[in-house]
Parts: sequence; structure tokens; C-alpha cells
Amino acid sequence: MEDSNNLINWKRVLILAGAIVAFTIGSGFATGQEIVQYYTAYGAQNTLVLAVFTIAFLYYNFSFANAGAEERFEKANDIYKYYCGKYLGTFFDYYSTIFCYMSLWVMVGGAGKTLNEAYGLPIWVGAVVLIILTVITVVGGLNSLVDAIGIVGPVIVVLCIAIGLITFVRDAGNVGTGLEVIKTGAYQGAASGETIKNAGANWLISGLSYAGFVLLWFASFTSALAMKNKKKDLQHGIVWGTLALVIAILVVSFAQIANINTGSDGLYVWNAGIPNLILANSIIPIFSKIFALVVFAGIYTTAVPLLYNPSSRFSEEGTPKFKLLTIVLAGIALVVGLFLDFRVLVNVIYVLNGYIGAVLILFMLWKTFQKMKNKKK
Repeated sequence: MEDSNNLINWKRVLILAGAIVAFTIGSGFATGQEIVQYYTAYGAQNTLVLAVFTIAFLYYNFSFANAGAEERFEKANDIYKYYCGKYLGTFFDYYSTIFCYMSLWVMVGGAGKTLNEAYGLPIWVGAVVLIILTVITVVGGLNSLVDAIGIVGPVIVVLCIAIGLITFVRDAGNVGTGLEVIKTGAYQGAASGETIKNAGANWLISGLSYAGFVLLWFASFTSALAMKNKKKDLQHGIVWGTLALVIAILVVSFAQIANINTGSDGLYVWNAGIPNLILANSIIPIFSKIFALVVFAGIYTTAVPLLYNPSSRFSEEGTPKFKLLTIVLAGIALVVGLFLDFRVLVNVIYVLNGYIGAVLILFMLWKTFQKMKNKKK
């Protein structure tokens, strides 16, 4: 009889894949702002950015999963000491916790901006609703967190792909024109010297930066999942989740390129805070209202683990201290997120921290090399 540990639980695989997708698709991705800055801004080289990200994403998530399953860390953040040693590991531990918390500010800003642009609501409304939902979920613990975002994740991906696919197929003939606009900088409504925001000087830096900032989200998250799930289920979840992400990024990026100058009243795909709303509105105006809720759900699914990370780092899950710390951190994030510009938050926080994450990949590669060397011996 086959060992039950070798059997794959496909229902669990789907939930884990959904959780991985949901964690990645936050305010930056679902709004389209992240896709613009990391992929669309590089025109035809967006596929090279995606290739760098995909290879790195698969490598470090499999590494985190294996390390978590084998080492059974006391705290998930001990993953950094495993790869970097006591002192540098401690630095990355605290730095990643701070970065996850800073990323929560981006989610708050994105939530407020989304409901503001779609429904005309004051920015604080979306931000407050997000924080309330996030606190309720985090207080429920890691298992309820994974189940909640793992169900929502696939729905968001399907709808993001649907919008990208519809607009791309409809406007496929405009891709060449869009690529030329990006190449020459002929953006509609651009003031003198104004251009599209990008994440780095070239496609390689952008790909490493994107992989780097996502890494800082996933290090403790994936190692924690490995300690509470079967290794094979998690590995399959990583593969299928990555495939869904790659398809979503590719489709949405080319849809943006084909519609780079679509928009009005000074807001176009290339410079809008929520470019995917412009794509949705170009299909059927009422659809943008519906899609705004999807974007909001995407922001929520990423905000939850981003708040869980610092709360669980400094307190024991389920304790009164954990609940109090969660509420306090959420309150501070609400205030900060409301007073900083969303596009600037994405460009500065994500890009800067992406470079730090890329450095961590080097330590991981060295650890992998040492393990392979020791196995040969």
C-alpha cells in the first residue's frame, strides 16, 4: 500500500496555490500599478523581466519549503539565520519584518485609492474597511488566514486574466503602436520631461528587484506553510501558483501595452494610480465598478499575511498580546497609508526593498552550493 504521505491532496494543493497567488496579488498587482512599473514600462523586454522573476520565484520558494520541512524552525523567521548565519540572519529577520509592515502601508493606500477612483468614496473609507477585515482575519490565526485567502486568490487571478485577455484580444493590433509609444516616450498627456515610472534601469534589474521584494514576503510565509502542510502538496502548490501568476502577468502587461495611452482627463494607463480600472472601464463602464471590488479583494488577501508577519514575530499567535499588537500595528498602518501617495509607495518601498531581497538570493545560492558539495562528499 502506498504511504499516505506520498499521496497528493489536490484540494489542499489548490488552496496552497491560491494562497501563494493571493499573497503575491496585492494592491500593486491587482490595481495594475505594479505591472506597469515592473513589466509594461520595458515594452517587449517585459518577457525577460518575467523570466528572471519566474526562475527566482520557483527557486526560493522551493528552497524555503524544503528548509521549513527539514529544519522545523521554532519561528518561521529563523529561515534567515539558516541561510545567512546568526548576525546577518538577525538583520534580515528584522528587516523583512519591517518591510512586510511597510508593504501593508501600500495596501492601505491602494484600498483607499481603489474605492475612491471607482465609486468616488473618500479615500479613508476603503482604508478603514480594509484594516477592519484584515485585523479580524489575522486574529483568527495562520490556518484560517490561508483558507480565507486561498479561496479568494484563484477568483482574483481568473478575473485579472479575463480583463487582460479581453482587452488584449480586442486591441492586439495596437501592441506594436504601444511598444513604439514606450520606446519613444510619446505618452498621452505627459508634461515636459514626464514619463512612465519604472522599477530599474533595465529589465534585469527590474526582474531581480521584483523577485527580491516578493522574496521578503515569502521567506517566513512559505517556511511556515511547510511546517503545517505535506511537502508534496506545498511543492505542487508552488508550481501551479507560479504558473497562474506568470499567465496573469503576461496577459495584463500586453493588455496595458496595447492600451498604454487609453484614458481621459489626464489619467491614462501609463500614469493612472489604478490602470487596470481603465482597462475594465474600456470593456463595459459598469464592469469597472465590479472589478474595483475584485481589486479590493486582492489587496485584502495580501494585507492579511503582511500584518500577520510582524504580529507573529513579536508575540505568540492566539494570545492577548498577539491580538493587541495586531490592532496597534493596524492602526498605525492606517494613518501612514492615508498620508502617503500610492504610486510613490509602490515605486519607493517595493523597488528599494527588492534590491535587499536580491542580495538574500545570493546567500541562498551559496547555501545551496554548500549543501550540494557536502552531499557529494
